[in-house]
Amino acid sequence: MLLGATTGWAQESAAEELLRHKLFPIEAQAYLLGHFRPDTTPDFARLPTALTDGKTIYLRREAAVAVAALMRAAAEGGVPLVVISGTRTFGQQRAIWEGKFTGERLVQGRNLAEDYPDPLERSRAILVFSAAPGMSRHHWGTDVDFNSVAMGYWQSGAGRAALAWLEERAGNFGFVMAYPPGREQGHVHEPWHWSYQPLARPLLRNYHRRIVSGDDLAGFKGAETVRRLQWREWYIYGVDELLK
Repeated sequence: MLLGATTGWAQESAAEELLRHKLFPIEAQAYLLGHFRPDTTPDFARLPTALTDGKTIYLRREAAVAVAALMRAAAEGGVPLVVISGTRTFGQQRAIWEGKFTGERLVQGRNLAEDYPDPLERSRAILVFSAAPGMSRHHWGTDVDFNSVAMGYWQSGAGRAALAWLEERAGNFGFVMAYPPGREQGHVHEPWHWSYQPLARPLLRNYHRRIVSGDDLAGFKGAETVRRLQWREWYIYGVDELLK
């Protein structure tokens, strides 16, 4: 009985080690928090410029292959797609966050530093639209933004057609809308944000809770306020059920 239990534990540990090896190109915590350079990290690939809006964009290699196949199929169907954002490092996410936290970067034309003098409420307001550094799914190289981050674009014309195609076909290539409508928690609905499920789901389900703690959310303005919020349950897990 004891031997069988020990053997089962060993098999489970070996399987988990293999999963870790496939999922983490570098040290697990640094990877999940975005503390790395995708251009020098194994298993990351630069997207061809033809697939992007001219930016230098990296993804995990498996996700890059899948998104290229998705975009070819969309083009064949008369639906133009372009990747406008992929992997973001901790530093890149910090620049976005701190621009909003200090009011140097407007949010829908509003200066949140003026509108929310209380830093806790300001952080809560920023989190409606943006992840804090160390909390972004874009750190993992599994997520992309397509075409436009303007909600109006997706509600008519070419944007609406692109969204209809993605909702019907993206799953065939492993992609799931990370922040669909109808959720009770988390970031606002983002029709442009799609996550490569084969990598992103096990990263979240099997490892994130064990590897990242509130103490790791540091090194940016307002970090202490983010740690006071329900940062994990509300924002990290406030995604489509298919990604949990």
